[in-house]
Amino acid sequence: MCAIAAVASSGCLVLSLQPAYDADSVAFDEALLGAWTNTDDETQATIERGEWRSYKIAYKDRFGSRALQGNLTRVGDAAYLDLTEQRGSDPGPYLVPVHGIVRIELHGDTMLASLLEYRWFSRAMEQKTIAGLTTAFDDRRNAIIVSPTGDIRKWLARPPGDAIAAPMTFTRAK
Repeated sequence: MCAIAAVASSGCLVLSLQPAYDADSVAFDEALLGAWTNTDDETQATIERGEWRSYKIAYKDRFGSRALQGNLTRVGDAAYLDLTEQRGSDPGPYLVPVHGIVRIELHGDTMLASLLEYRWFSRAMEQKTIAGLTTAFDDRRNAIIVSPTGDIRKWLARPPGDAIAAPMTFTRAK
């Protein structure tokens, strides 16, 4: 998934220190399971059932592959997939795990995935106009949301229209 690709890359992302879900809001949708392809950017993602109500995601693009963990949550009418590095390995005390937040829409065998829009966040952070979230840039210029989960969920309930990127289209592999 291009959305996962962006989350797995090394810069110019919107990431969060806290998850977009809490124990009460974790959801699971069997319809996400399967192999997905985005022909526009030649990416593939295989989504399998993980532990509890999570997903194991194997992502592959022209440059390599990544193993990710996903947790689905619903905020109002919207569904968000919260992505982190695969659980089970400890990168050490000097690396902080982060969360990528992707809005997901399923329509049969079509999935639309939308990242949080980096340009909008970057501009809003520089102009100090993001209401309801505390943010900072890291040394790679990623936009980092440092707010607690409750504040993230309140913000996701009514994000400004330009704060969500245009969706990328994936189709389920037969």
